[in-house]
Amino acid sequence: MKFFEDVTLQVNKRQHPVCGDFVLCDKTMAHTLFILCDGIGSGVYANVSAIFCANRLMELFSSGVSQRDAVEMVAASMHRARSEDIPFAAFSMAKILNNGHFVIYSYEAPCPLIIEDGRARPLSQHYFTAGYESVAEASGILQLGDSLVLCSDGVTQAGLGRGSFGIGKEGLAAFINRSLRKSQDLATLAHDIVDMTAAVSGNIYADDTTVAFLNCRLAKELTVFTGPPVDRSQDSQLAERFLSAGGQAVICGSSTADIISRETKREIRMRKPAAMSFDSPPEYHMEGAKMVTEGAVVLNQLYNIIDEDPRNFVEKTPAERLCVLLQDADVITFIVGGALNDAHNNILFKQVGVRSRNTMVQLLIEHLRSMGKLVVEQAI
Repeated sequence: MKFFEDVTLQVNKRQHPVCGDFVLCDKTMAHTLFILCDGIGSGVYANVSAIFCANRLMELFSSGVSQRDAVEMVAASMHRARSEDIPFAAFSMAKILNNGHFVIYSYEAPCPLIIEDGRARPLSQHYFTAGYESVAEASGILQLGDSLVLCSDGVTQAGLGRGSFGIGKEGLAAFINRSLRKSQDLATLAHDIVDMTAAVSGNIYADDTTVAFLNCRLAKELTVFTGPPVDRSQDSQLAERFLSAGGQAVICGSSTADIISRETKREIRMRKPAAMSFDSPPEYHMEGAKMVTEGAVVLNQLYNIIDEDPRNFVEKTPAERLCVLLQDADVITFIVGGALNDAHNNILFKQVGVRSRNTMVQLLIEHLRSMGKLVVEQAI
């Protein structure tokens, strides 16, 4: 499946403590939604304006309002801000379907660019009215390897008043094309763009500066199976999901592993002997699974190290290895069985602070989403 990776870099105007630009990104199996807002002015007021605008757009869309209607409503309300002391923000709102089709609405914001076949160009836009305001619309389809480029006017207006009208969309496209000849990755390219805006502005950031890439590539998929089904009649369904899982599969839970082994007739072998401590849970091997280990204990350990740099992992414990897999994955599916495990009520579990499987799954899902992962939970 296609995955739309977001790479964003922001720099504050003249080293202000807060940025007047703000971004939100939401990924689902159906779409990726990316919002970039630029609050008027700078500092705290601009920051609040941008946050308010971005969250209003996201809330309207999440409540069932179409992308275009949400944009029209917010853009129309900005007309009052031209004469009243209420928050004002320019914005771009991009929606990319899982097949790559995208629509970008821009209000008082720079024209988005597309990088396709290794070359950047501004997107063609047409305009419509929202109340007394004008909104630009651009659309197209992202293929694997293509990227969208969104930015605040801190990029396109860099150099304004220093003998130019700013680098503009054409200047940004030309700079990207020169940089792409060096085969740079998007993170490096983002830094180069931001550095360039300072260079053409007298080695200062004359405005809050944000550049964002939405890159289309094949997703790295990982499926985590944990917990037996609530009804034993669903054991075969659990095994079928294991056999049809996309990407790599991990089993967390000995009971879960036993069910999948029995239903698929695949042997389980001990890979790492069990130890008499919580810090070294047993690990097994089964055909078709990248990892097979314990459930609640490993999930608890995993949550404690999920943000760690893998270079700090020296023991290669199951939790460390699973952490690396999760950090590397783009799309993560948790297949969670509803059966209760009486062992989780064991007093020893409570003494060492081991929380239940379901609690840990929910905490991990929330945290992984905050890391930009597309996470799906399926109960069985």
